[in-house]
Amino acid sequence: MAKMKTQKLIKSWVAKDIPKDSRVLLRIDANVPLANGRVSMNGRHRLRSVLPEIERLKARGARIVIIAHLGEPNGKVVKDLSLAPVARALAHAIKHPIRFVAGSIDDAAKVIDRMAPGSIVMLENLRFTKGEEKNDAKFAKHLATLGDVYVNNAFSVCHRKHASIAAITKFLPSFAGELIVKEVRALSAIPKHPFVLILGGMKISTKIPLIKKLGAHADAILVGGASSLTMLKASIGSLPVPAKEFTKAKDVADAKAVAKKFGEVIHLPCDVVVSKGIVTDIGPVTSDAFAQHIAHAKYIVWNGPMGITTHRDGFKGTLAVARAIAKNKNATSIIGGGETVECIEEFDLTDFFSHISTGGGAMLAFLGGDKMPGLEVLT
Repeated sequence: MAKMKTQKLIKSWVAKDIPKDSRVLLRIDANVPLANGRVSMNGRHRLRSVLPEIERLKARGARIVIIAHLGEPNGKVVKDLSLAPVARALAHAIKHPIRFVAGSIDDAAKVIDRMAPGSIVMLENLRFTKGEEKNDAKFAKHLATLGDVYVNNAFSVCHRKHASIAAITKFLPSFAGELIVKEVRALSAIPKHPFVLILGGMKISTKIPLIKKLGAHADAILVGGASSLTMLKASIGSLPVPAKEFTKAKDVADAKAVAKKFGEVIHLPCDVVVSKGIVTDIGPVTSDAFAQHIAHAKYIVWNGPMGITTHRDGFKGTLAVARAIAKNKNATSIIGGGETVECIEEFDLTDFFSHISTGGGAMLAFLGGDKMPGLEVLT
């Protein structure tokens, strides 16, 4: 996407002043990890990122109706995926009460009618209703009755064509929140060189489009995690240990195609850590080699950990990459992906990155040039 074109779209998305007492349906990303009925520490960054928009609307005297999803309940009510803990965490973070409405849309309407300017309610998990993921117009229209204005501040789901992202814009004046504007600007920047792209995680299928899109522009593509096993199978035909789940025929064929086209800039592990018959991490020699590329970079994009970070023998490669990026003071660094961001938070390195994206799949989709339904409806 051309930089100038993107900036024009962003300008047209920025919401005008919202009249006091307006009911604002605010779509946020609340898909955070829970532990013992509470938002875990690793989910706090994602919630912190939505606070400025809530504060902005509250200052305008809007009646804020927060809508979101959590997990994949597949249209059924799943107690463990209730947004009640998220509402409590948000209320604590913003130091302002948030009333949680666990009932139907009609129940919520009665509560919203009694709201004072500047007050906040939060609805239950949208994905408890089948119409959400089906982008059902009837459900979206019913949801829209709760607001006068719709503000989408959930970049992480803008690659999904869901009712609360796409269909709802047919029934309300709709705008992008500041977080989406920030994400689009950061991800639309023209990379400086040397440009290093770092890819890890489990699914090579989500990385292939990005390699195709950015391969011609990147000076080095560093591949770790399970994604590197597929690439190794495609490139050299063998693996240090069997890994059938990461060497499916289609994935290997796709990996061969990008390796043939961009092989000169793709760098794969030359050593790995193996524990109990599985590859858990990139090895120390690979970590050092990746760090050398990172040290000379002027622009870095990273998505996906280098190993199984929850394994005691699987986090050192990710830590090495994170520290190398933190040490490079001259580079613009962009990181995305839930697990990757969680690692950075755990390593206490968040302040060393230029932009931490709230979207993993959405970031990959945007950079890969895929359709972004949630953005297209706001243009």
